Amino acid sequence: MKFNIFLIYIIFLVNLAHAQLFPYLYYGIEEKTIERKIYGDSNLHASVKPWLILFNEWQQIDSTRPMVKNKNITAFVKPLLNIETNQNFNQFYQIGTEALSSFGKKISLHLSLSQCIIKPDSILIKMYDSIGTWPRWGYVKKNRSVWLHTHYEGNLFWQALPYLSFRTGISRHFLGDGYRSLFLSDNTAPYPYILGIAKIWKVEYLVLYSFLNEPQWHYFNEIYERKNSTLHYLSWNINKRFNINAFETVIWQVNDSIGYRGFDINYINPFIFFRPIEFSLGSPDNVIMGIGFRYRFFENSHLYGQFLLDEFKLNEWKANNGWWGNKFGFQLGIKTYKLFNSSKWFALLECNTVRPFTYTHSDYLSNWGHMHQPMAHPLGANFIEWISQLAYNTKAWTFSLQLFYQRQGRSNNTYNAGENIYWSYNQNRQEYGYHLLSGANENLKQVNLRISYEISRRLHLKGYIQTIIIHKNFETFDQNTHLYLNLGIAQTIYNYR
Repeated sequence: MKFNIFLIYIIFLVNLAHAQLFPYLYYGIEEKTIERKIYGDSNLHASVKPWLILFNEWQQIDSTRPMVKNKNITAFVKPLLNIETNQNFNQFYQIGTEALSSFGKKISLHLSLSQCIIKPDSILIKMYDSIGTWPRWGYVKKNRSVWLHTHYEGNLFWQALPYLSFRTGISRHFLGDGYRSLFLSDNTAPYPYILGIAKIWKVEYLVLYSFLNEPQWHYFNEIYERKNSTLHYLSWNINKRFNINAFETVIWQVNDSIGYRGFDINYINPFIFFRPIEFSLGSPDNVIMGIGFRYRFFENSHLYGQFLLDEFKLNEWKANNGWWGNKFGFQLGIKTYKLFNSSKWFALLECNTVRPFTYTHSDYLSNWGHMHQPMAHPLGANFIEWISQLAYNTKAWTFSLQLFYQRQGRSNNTYNAGENIYWSYNQNRQEYGYHLLSGANENLKQVNLRISYEISRRLHLKGYIQTIIIHKNFETFDQNTHLYLNLGIAQTIYNYR
């Protein structure tokens, strides 16, 4: 189904505390008021995003006056606006409208309609031509030097029981406490899904059924090949400070060498372990697992991490011969919502590292990706990354600094270094000799400096100026540096990271 000028985004929500709930999308870095409160509440499971927040807390970040407000219905309608340009006159426009309403104490509705117009630079054009998709957004229609994109998301929410809820629609999700996630991140275009969440005592358990697509290789159009995934995630708040969580997912092709599988009934059961089922099916599918933690200290500071396991053989690890099939990754980070005895400051330091061939499979349709974008870390695999952030917020002004350092081993025409999850792990692969950063190394250093001013609290509209410096150097090529000076206005609650 094609949409020409608008985006429909529907969310049904419920309130366990008999008050209205609204969605808070975890896409921005500037609004920390709600985030600080959620991470400070030991009864909540902050690693599961997007969050649902109370109506009065929603008004703290979006003070739009309701068009309708009575005992049973609350409704908002407001414009959506995001405009950006830089010194090279590369431009981005997102214009639309959204409506958000609740019905009684258990149902809420969110509608959003928008059209994106992009005048891309050479880097974005090269990226799109190589992967056939616009990162985080999806397919675009090219009209001479201008791209057009209609973005749509939608969710339905139903509280079946006080401890059991369901959502379904087209959206994306994030599992983790860091800037990145090695489990599931919001890097890709939205995808259809069904989500069930059960919360008992200090434990929250979710099962996510996702219906994913990949543009056909060499065609890069709106003809897609389909694959599905089932994901389990358990979060346990052991006490007021310590949380542990566990993750597993299985990805399979809708059509494989056996024939049409559709949504495999073997993976519908929300309380099974995937690895035994996968082996019983002849191991045709891709199973990935992981564990994570978060520890709160000094009331407003958090130490967090993730360990992701795709495949591992202990005897090969002990041999230290670089067996390609030992596929795993680590994340470790620390963040604080209070610095210098002031809650106006936010700081983060994070390290992510993933070994070669992690998230890959013998067929790219069974990898952990969607629309030619990784579902976890945007770099894919075979990398190490450091991220630091520092932000200062006043009532109207926000000053933020982000620093990125990325180092990744890259493939060539005859050697698969395992960084590209869309390459089969059987393609140009050796059996041994793979270590972290195998292949020709590419290094990236990036600085983002952003100053923004709140134009309208009611619309959550900010004007901003941003400087981005990107320096790349290659082991086998010359180095290059890009400087961007961006000016724009945006509703920063939907400001993408």
